[in-house]
Amino acid sequence: QEEQLRKIGLIAATTAASFSVVGIAQALTTAEIAQGLQTKTTGKKGTKAKPSGLTLDITTLTTAKDESKNGEYATTKAVIHFDKNLKFNNSKFPTCSIAIVSSRPETCPAGSLVGKGSASATAGPEQNVKVNPGIEAYNDKGGKLHLKLIAKPGEFDSQGILTGTLSKDTGKYGNKLTVPIPAKLQNNLGLYITLTRFNTKISNKKYKGFNYATSVGCTGGTYKFGGDFTFIDGPYNPGTDGAFPSPSLNKFGPIKVASTSKC
Repeated sequence: QEEQLRKIGLIAATTAASFSVVGIAQALTTAEIAQGLQTKTTGKKGTKAKPSGLTLDITTLTTAKDESKNGEYATTKAVIHFDKNLKFNNSKFPTCSIAIVSSRPETCPAGSLVGKGSASATAGPEQNVKVNPGIEAYNDKGGKLHLKLIAKPGEFDSQGILTGTLSKDTGKYGNKLTVPIPAKLQNNLGLYITLTRFNTKISNKKYKGFNYATSVGCTGGTYKFGGDFTFIDGPYNPGTDGAFPSPSLNKFGPIKVASTSKC
C-alpha cells in the first residue's frame, strides 16, 4: 500500500505540474456526459395482497463523450427512483452499522448483507489509475444502505463506503435511493475519480418470510426506473499537500435518465 500511495503521489504531482504549464482545462457540461441506467428485475409480478419477491439489478454507466476526459470529473450524487409497484422491506431485515461495515463486516448479521456487485473507476486526466472493486450492500437502520467497496488484489486501494438512503418518492415512483458520493471518492490526492460503472444486485433471498424487494403490481407491463446524477470538475490547486482541488469548482447537472424492466 505504501508503494501504491507513492505512485499515486507521483501521478498527482505530475498532473499538478502539467496544469501549471498548459493552463486550466475547459470545464465540462452536461451535454458532454453520456449517463446511462440499466435495470433488470427477476421474479414474478405480485399484488398488494400477495407480494412477490424480486432480484433488483441496477447498473449506472458514466462516461464523457470524449472518453479521454474520463478521470477529469466526478459524480457527486446519484438518486435512483423505483417504480411505485416496487416495495422494500428493509425494516424487516437485520441491520449493520457503518462502523462495523467499515472495520469488521464479517461480524455483521448474515441477513444484513442484502446484495453484491462491482464497480469500475478511473482517475487522473490521462486515466493513469484504473480500479475495479467489488461491492457488498448492507442494510442499516433509518433506510440506510451501505455500499462497501472492496479493492481487488493487485490494484490501487479503492476501499470506501457509499451510503444511500431509501425514502418515499412521488408520481410514478414509490421510493428513491439517494447516494451522495463521499469527497474522498470524488477526488484523491488531487486526482478526480470518475465512477464509470456501478452495479448492485439486490438478492431475493428471504429473511423470516420477507424479501428485501417485492412486486405489488405492474402498470403497463413494465417497472419504471429513473436516475438523477450531478457532477463536479475544476482546476487543481495542490497547495502544501497536493491533495485538494481549488475553490474554483464547476458543479453541473443533474442529468436525468430513465429505464424500464419487464414485469
